[in-house]
Amino acid sequence: MVPAHIEGMGVDPGNGNLIVMLKAENNLFLPVVIGTLETQNIMIHLSGEKPPRPLGPDLFYNTLDLLGVKVLRLEIVDLKEGTFYGRLVLEQRGLEYEIDCRPSDGMALAIRANAPILIAEDVLKVAGINESKINPQGGTPQA
Repeated sequence: MVPAHIEGMGVDPGNGNLIVMLKAENNLFLPVVIGTLETQNIMIHLSGEKPPRPLGPDLFYNTLDLLGVKVLRLEIVDLKEGTFYGRLVLEQRGLEYEIDCRPSDGMALAIRANAPILIAEDVLKVAGINESKINPQGGTPQA
């Protein structure tokens, strides 16, 4: 597993999809297409905004915290037919639990918990993009 962080978010000019761009420690980028709501959930937190009412990821994080569950990490573990698969690794009372999740939902929760984001090396081999292939104007992959 390779540690990564959210490098940026944007719109793919080729098709209009919303993308979160992860940058792995090995300097490969992983563009992940996400929905509008997930984009909002991530962007609001990254910008430091405090919404007047908790968003879905805030509610989930607050509930986990109240129950004494710690978010250890998000792992992006697979890519099948163009869809990324993730899992949240949680800990409570010394026991670890792995929960299947969409990477976008996992990112929204991981950033709230200051938990690391990890990407499987096999996923980066298949879908990772070298920095030289990134469009500096929009931050999205070139065709």
